[in-house]
Amino acid sequence: MLLLILTVSCSNKNETESIFITNKNEYWQYDNYCNNTCCIYFQFHENGSHDKYLLYTIEGFKLFNDDGDLESGPRTWSIKTDSIFLWDKGKYKIEKISNKEILLSYYHYKINGKKCYVRLSKWVKTPQGPKPVDSLDNVK
Repeated sequence: MLLLILTVSCSNKNETESIFITNKNEYWQYDNYCNNTCCIYFQFHENGSHDKYLLYTIEGFKLFNDDGDLESGPRTWSIKTDSIFLWDKGKYKIEKISNKEILLSYYHYKINGKKCYVRLSKWVKTPQGPKPVDSLDNVK
């Protein structure tokens, strides 16, 4: 019985991890509703690292891990159980997850008891430029 529970738990964790992992032409757009942070893009890699990107009108996605005088430390991510997303030093509860959108929550570090939400929306690099995955569903 214990082996069955562990097998199911591990398969859920692996399935959740596989949704976060991006292909070379895929990015997750980050929107934080508590501090109105928007339009930063991330790629999560199978080895537990991630990269940050900005989106420019002409150039498209450009790597932005370091901000000139401010260098990022190790950029890590992992799934704890099947519902906790560990991202760098942050801990997020996975509220909703699909191949197109992930909704995360966390409690604000300054305001006691305030629950905040982060939405990750999948984008892809297409021959016509970067597009949200949702917009591709309407194209036939």
